[in-house]
Amino acid sequence: MPATARPDACDVLVVGAGPIGLALAGLLSAEGVTVAVVDPNRVVCHHPRATHLDDETMRTAQTLGAADLEPHFLRQSGWVLTDGDDRPFLELAMPDQVSDQGWFTDYQFHQPDFESRLRGTLAAQPGTALWFGWEVISLEQDDDGVRVSIRERRTGDARDLRAGYVVGADGAGSFVRRAMRAEVEDLQGTQTSLIIDVHPFRHPDTLPRTTGFVRCDAAEPVTYVPIFPPLLRFEFMLPAGTDVAEAERPDRVYALLARWLEPGSYRITRTDAYQWHAHLVHGWRRGRLLLAGDAAHEMPPMLGQGMCSGLRDAMNLAWKLALVVRGRAPDDLLDTYESERAAHVRPYIVESARQSNLIEAFAQGVRPPAMDGPQVVERFRPPIGAGVGEPVGAAGKLAPQPVTGDGRRGDDHTGYRFVVTGAPDVIAAAGDETRAQWTRLEAALLPGGGADITAWLAANGARAAIIRPDRYAYALVADAAELAEATARLTGQVLLSAVPA
Repeated sequence: MPATARPDACDVLVVGAGPIGLALAGLLSAEGVTVAVVDPNRVVCHHPRATHLDDETMRTAQTLGAADLEPHFLRQSGWVLTDGDDRPFLELAMPDQVSDQGWFTDYQFHQPDFESRLRGTLAAQPGTALWFGWEVISLEQDDDGVRVSIRERRTGDARDLRAGYVVGADGAGSFVRRAMRAEVEDLQGTQTSLIIDVHPFRHPDTLPRTTGFVRCDAAEPVTYVPIFPPLLRFEFMLPAGTDVAEAERPDRVYALLARWLEPGSYRITRTDAYQWHAHLVHGWRRGRLLLAGDAAHEMPPMLGQGMCSGLRDAMNLAWKLALVVRGRAPDDLLDTYESERAAHVRPYIVESARQSNLIEAFAQGVRPPAMDGPQVVERFRPPIGAGVGEPVGAAGKLAPQPVTGDGRRGDDHTGYRFVVTGAPDVIAAAGDETRAQWTRLEAALLPGGGADITAWLAANGARAAIIRPDRYAYALVADAAELAEATARLTGQVLLSAVPA
C-alpha cells in the first residue's frame, strides 16, 4: 500500500513491531479496531532475541492463527546445572505430555519466523496501516486523542498521525515510556551476558539437542540453549567491569566455544554483550498512552518469561481496548490493565532475578540441597491482580483450555471472547436475563468443556465458570443462581449500562 493510501487516523497506534506489538495489533484488528503500527525496522530483525514460548503463550499463538508453526518449534525436554567440570548437581525435566492448556509446556522457537507470520497476517487485515521503516519523534495527547509525529528513517520524510490511544511496545529503551515520564523500580537483577548465536554445519555430539544447561564456571557461567535446529545459543555471564568491546572480539568468541565447537564448523550469527535488568515500571497508563512488554517490565532470561509476559500483556489489554474504542465499555476499564498485570509479572521478575543471582553463587561453589534424580518442573503461575474481579482461589488464575465435543481445542471454537463453560445442566438453567447479559458480553457458551475443565471445576468445588478473553478465570460457581450473580457482576464491571443486548 503506498504511503499516500495509508490513513492518517486510527483507533490505536502501536509503537514497536516485535512479537508484543504485533500480537496486540493483531488481536485488536480482529476485533474490528483500526490499527497503525510504527517500527523503525523495514523487515524483521534476522537474529532471534527471545527463544522461549510456554503452553499459555502457545494459546496466544493459536489465537493469532499461528498454531500451525508449532511443528517448527523445538519441544524442550529439560535443564541441567553443572559445575565447572561438567558434573551435574541439579537436573530439571519438563513434563512429557500436553498440559491442561492444550500444548506442551516449553518450546524453543525462531523469533524472526514468528514475527514474519504476525507481520504478514496483520498486513492482510483491513483497517490496518503498517509504518515499517518509520520512527516516532514526538507524542502529544489531548482529551480526544494523540498526535503522533513520525519520520521515515531512509528518506527523512515526516508525517503526523492521529490515534485514539497509543501503546508503547517499543522495548526496554521505550520512547513512549520516556514521554510518559514513568517511574522504574529496580528489583536487583542486573547482569551482563555475552550472547553468541551460532548455526553449526552439523549438530555437534558434544551438545544435547533438546536439553539446555547452565555450566556454573567460576570465571564465566554459561547457559546453553538449543533454539530450533540447527540454531544454538550460548550466554556467558560476564563479571562486573568487563570490557564489552574486548568480550565481543571474534578470536575470544572462538576460544569460548572451543570446548563444544571446532572453529570452522559453524557460522556465527550474533555476538552481543547485553545487559539484563529486573525492572518494573509504575504507571503503565497515562491518559491515552499505555505500555506493554519490555517497555513496562524487564527481567533476566533465567525463566524464559520475558516475551511470554509481554504476550500476556497483549492478551489482557486488547479486549479492554477493543471494548473502550467501540464505545461498549467505560474508559476507566483500562485502569485495570496495570493493576492486574503488574501484580502478575512481579513474581516472575523477582524469581528470575533470584535465579540469576543464584547462578553467580553456584559459580562460586554454593550448592542447593542434594536431589534424588531429575526433578519435574512445576509450572509457576501466579494470579493476576485485582481489577475485573478479585483474585480469590481459582478466580484470577489461568484457566484450562476447554475442548469441544469433537475434541478440538476450545479456543478455536470460542475465539477471543468471554467463555461460559461447565456442567450442561447449570448452563441450561440460566434465565433469560442472564442469557441476555451473555449476549451483551458477546460471550461464547461451551457446555461440558472436556476433562480438564471438569477436573478443574471439581477440584475447586464448582460446576461452571466464566473465563475472560485472556484465558484467566473470572468466576467459578456452584449452580445457576451463582452463575447469574457472577454474570450480572461482570456485566456491570466491564460494560456501559447503555450497551444494548
